[in-house]
Amino acid sequence: MQEKLIAIQVQRWTSICALALIAATYTLWMPQTVFPQVPVLAILCESPGSYDWISLGGLIVGLVLSAAWPSSRFRSIAGVLILASLVSLIGLDQHRFQPWAYQLGLFTTIWLCCRSIPLRLNLMRYLIIGIYFYSAVGKLDFEFLHSVGQQMLGAMAKWIELDLSKVSDSSRIALVAVFPVVELAIAIGLLWTKSRRVAGVFAIGLHLALIAVLGPLGLNHRPGVLIWNGQFAVQAFLLFVVTQAADHEADLNAKGPRRIWFVHGLYRIRESLCIAIVVLVSIMPCSERFGIWDHWPSWALYAPHSSRVRVEIASSSVEHLPATLAAMVSTSASDEESVVWLPVPIDAWSLKTLDTPIYPQSRFQLGVAQYLASEINSEFQIRITIFGTADRFSGQRKTSTLEGDEQTAKASELFWLNSKPRRK
Repeated sequence: MQEKLIAIQVQRWTSICALALIAATYTLWMPQTVFPQVPVLAILCESPGSYDWISLGGLIVGLVLSAAWPSSRFRSIAGVLILASLVSLIGLDQHRFQPWAYQLGLFTTIWLCCRSIPLRLNLMRYLIIGIYFYSAVGKLDFEFLHSVGQQMLGAMAKWIELDLSKVSDSSRIALVAVFPVVELAIAIGLLWTKSRRVAGVFAIGLHLALIAVLGPLGLNHRPGVLIWNGQFAVQAFLLFVVTQAADHEADLNAKGPRRIWFVHGLYRIRESLCIAIVVLVSIMPCSERFGIWDHWPSWALYAPHSSRVRVEIASSSVEHLPATLAAMVSTSASDEESVVWLPVPIDAWSLKTLDTPIYPQSRFQLGVAQYLASEINSEFQIRITIFGTADRFSGQRKTSTLEGDEQTAKASELFWLNSKPRRK
């Protein structure tokens, strides 16, 4: 298969999957009111819903053009529409900064900037290798080995009727550790040309296994998770398994309309800028554990070590919550003669209303908590606890409990980006 055809197929497949992912989580992308929205900048908190509709329309049109005519003159128009719309939609709500949306934005940048097809393919390959690498490293910690990893192991054990209660704790942890070790081995194998095809086959197998574990026969996760794994399986086939005859010079010297020197220079500048962007986004995940780069763009996938917020409300305030959330709050421990603090499952609320996990960042979740505080309309009827990133080896977290508007406001000022909800 020629490299140009591979590049076209990757672009078309990525665009089709993005449309499917938008359809699977469509409520998230609309100007919805069923779950709080937290813009990137505080100035956007007053933005009208029409901005969302315009941006969503631009994104869909761009993706349709990219999928239908990936190699035509519409490619640049489609790329600009996709990037501009994504930036707008994510700016209006950080919750939309989904890992697949981030990958789509990076791929689109490569499609727009790289005239050289071999360079275009190699940059996409390095991005995917980085995803596997950081995803694996993110799981090699206490939290994954003792929580999500155990759930995944339990789903697999049911298929072979293995009773995990008869397996020692150390053995279960060792079995769970196989997951990230395999993922890390795939990342390393994909780096080398001689092992790339074999590693690509293993990558396909990994995603098919994840679809089985996370699908209806396993943990029954949301459709978006399954679609993205399906995207990666085909992507691995196209980028790593299919034979490529890389010939960078032949591509640069390919016959075509002659361009005057400064236009050719602009292409060089754009490609150099694209390489710099890929290098930057490949380095920034190293800062995730220090709270500089967010967890999802650091490819911390299925990794529960992320920072988070716990929300509790007084039992007398449940009736003031949105109806969908109020139905999810357990009031069995309510005592009419005293204040009882009830946990509010904002993570489950996100899954229920938007079919997507809550954005795994304490900054965003603090915005959700502030929205709930405004609904309750009593600063002393809600208690917010911020949990920092879990320690890799012990799982311990730094915590701080906020009571009252003043403490919450001071906590919000500690974040670089906005942590206040959008007004509706």
